Amino acid sequence: MRALALAFMACVAVALTARAQSETNDPLDGVLRAPRVALGPLVLIGEDHPAPDLGGFPVTVEGAVPGLSAEWIKAPVRWLRAKDGLPEPRARLRVFVAAAPERVAVRWRGRAIALQAAEGGAFTELFVPLLDGGVAVVDFDGKPAAKIRVGASSRPGSAHAIDYTCSPWGLTVSGLDDAFLSASCRMIPVGRVGSEEASLEVRWAAAGVTMPDGGGVPMTAQLRAGSPARVSVLGPDGKNRVVELSARVPARLNRLRLAWGAGPYNLSSSAGSGNGAVGAAMLYGNFRLRHEDNLSLRAFEAAFGRDPSHAVFFNNLGAYFAYDAVRAVDARLRLTVLLGAQIVTYAPRGLALASYGEVIAPQGFEVSYPDAFGIRNKSLSGGLFLQPGTTKRYQNMWVRYGGRWFGELNYLSWRNTDRYATMWGFSIGAPLSQFF
Repeated sequence: MRALALAFMACVAVALTARAQSETNDPLDGVLRAPRVALGPLVLIGEDHPAPDLGGFPVTVEGAVPGLSAEWIKAPVRWLRAKDGLPEPRARLRVFVAAAPERVAVRWRGRAIALQAAEGGAFTELFVPLLDGGVAVVDFDGKPAAKIRVGASSRPGSAHAIDYTCSPWGLTVSGLDDAFLSASCRMIPVGRVGSEEASLEVRWAAAGVTMPDGGGVPMTAQLRAGSPARVSVLGPDGKNRVVELSARVPARLNRLRLAWGAGPYNLSSSAGSGNGAVGAAMLYGNFRLRHEDNLSLRAFEAAFGRDPSHAVFFNNLGAYFAYDAVRAVDARLRLTVLLGAQIVTYAPRGLALASYGEVIAPQGFEVSYPDAFGIRNKSLSGGLFLQPGTTKRYQNMWVRYGGRWFGELNYLSWRNTDRYATMWGFSIGAPLSQFF
């Protein structure tokens, strides 16, 4: 338990001292968005963000520079999250010139890039955002002398990289099956608190796709409950087509949600009878203060016993303020701090006779892994509440997996001088209702 307490204190210290990465428009920077602390680059799993085939992004060289060449480097494509939240694939392009490096400069996305000496000439590497493409200008002896163009070709069966932020809403895009596409989502409450409607903001981009006038601008759609959104664009084949975006957007966004749970547990306590196999019933409440993260007020009620009126009975009621202290690996791992208090009721011979109650304040945290193992809308989480001490102790540990329906393993132990109760078991949970 001492090691767990030290680990928890270390996590809180990281949350208070670490700095979020700065947001810039520099394409060479890996920009991350996080409300507090961001650790690690964007790491994507499963088929959410498949690696694009670089054969679909032709590179052409125009102009007269000695020995000028540009080739893709055969290395894994790196995904970065842009300032607006859209995941972008970046590939490395090697540029070579058969000349001394001081005679050459490459102008690329607002920067002049110096080259390094290499055998037979000079070289540099460009990080290319594949969804945007672009043109690099090669200066030779101080004058523009050549261009390197990165384009995108029409390739039937190209993948759509739908970000995990879109998983709860089932986003689908039709009309661009021949283009490599990336999309991310953000749910925005619309209207007054207590009667808010849902508006799903979808940011997307596709390689080689522009507006009908040829302008390449960021694409956005606001989806409400009902019909999909449509837009006319030029595809990577240069032809007009209509793109349709649709999602399962609810008509209402409720802030207060209730869930229940029940299952078999084993109870051992200082009571003389009623120990052993018992039933457990749980009630969970979550009042979301912000829809975009885990800032919320939470409560739980857990009751354990075989015959609450006449045999040993244990009840645990808690209320907590929860917030995301640390988000790691592009928010795929989250550490949520839980601050609050609990009421414990212990009736060694049932509620029909004398019972003991006390207010305790164990603090805790929860680590969650959304879309666990690449399975959409299924999360793996685990956490603990801890109040170490000699005469008064409390431990509550759990591991939970699932979505709307979930399974939970739980261990709970309480002691106050010579009174004690320890419970462990498994329960199944499901949504109950939602309000406000």
